[in-house]
Amino acid sequence: MLLRRGRDGGVVLSVKGFSAAFDTRPQKGLGFVSHAHSDHVAAGRNILATRETISLIRRVWQLSGGYKPIPYRQDIGLSDSVSVRALNSGHVLGSAMFRLDIGGESLVYTGDINTVQTLTTNPAEPVDADVFIIETTYGHPDYVFPPRHETEAWILKWVSKTIAEGALPAFKSYSIGKSQELIKLFNTYTSLPVVVGKTVANASKTYVENGVALDFIRLGTKDAAEVLGGGEAVYIDSQVRSVPVHRRVKWATVTGWAVRGCPEGFDAAFPLSSHADYRGLLNYVEENRPRKVYTIHGFSQLFAKTLRLRGFDASPFT
Repeated sequence: MLLRRGRDGGVVLSVKGFSAAFDTRPQKGLGFVSHAHSDHVAAGRNILATRETISLIRRVWQLSGGYKPIPYRQDIGLSDSVSVRALNSGHVLGSAMFRLDIGGESLVYTGDINTVQTLTTNPAEPVDADVFIIETTYGHPDYVFPPRHETEAWILKWVSKTIAEGALPAFKSYSIGKSQELIKLFNTYTSLPVVVGKTVANASKTYVENGVALDFIRLGTKDAAEVLGGGEAVYIDSQVRSVPVHRRVKWATVTGWAVRGCPEGFDAAFPLSSHADYRGLLNYVEENRPRKVYTIHGFSQLFAKTLRLRGFDASPFT
């Protein structure tokens, strides 16, 4: 089994005449896209992804290409000796881990994973495999997130305080994933109308089509103008932009990096992440007990060392 980096990131697997590229453009063979965030989306022919991921790619990023849907929790034969199963990775709508059986040996490419329940996603499924390729974005002991309900309460309190000050609370967050979680948070615990930017609206439509109830208004519509001009509201976008209101706009960011504090240019920051934190990553590896672990992205070297100290055969993927 040969593993190497793809030209634009990701992982390429070659074994017994079979080739697969994960979150990178395949030069030959099959490609797999773990989820619809732009830094993981690969174009080309023969790209496998979940139906939800394909819908997000086409609607948010306007890519067509040769995407083919793969169902969750079904073994799909790829060759005489290779089969694949997609499992929920807990990251965003449609996100998947890919477990390959290759002539009696098994490998899992996790993509980005989240191991806790959120308002819009279930946690990553357990998976039994000989080899793990696991993302370690927050694989450092400094990145242990507060309980999610506490962070949600802080967000709601800040929104209430900002509105009481006569300002508009606005959030910068990924168009896919955290934006929908924020919409769901405000829909569930407040009666505030939620106005969103174009890419957030496009992604949110796909969530709604896949059974996630969300109530939002797209910026640029008559309804959005009335809401923003006439009273209390919340605004969510994938970037900081000028919002057409005649009052101060206070911007917050939602990211796991917020455990380090509030970045310059923002009024607040909240450690709400679609990734597993340090403890979540450790627990996931220890609960699933792979024989070999490759760590990729983020604190890959440090996390591999931590796993070795705990008795695992672990190496950073370079």
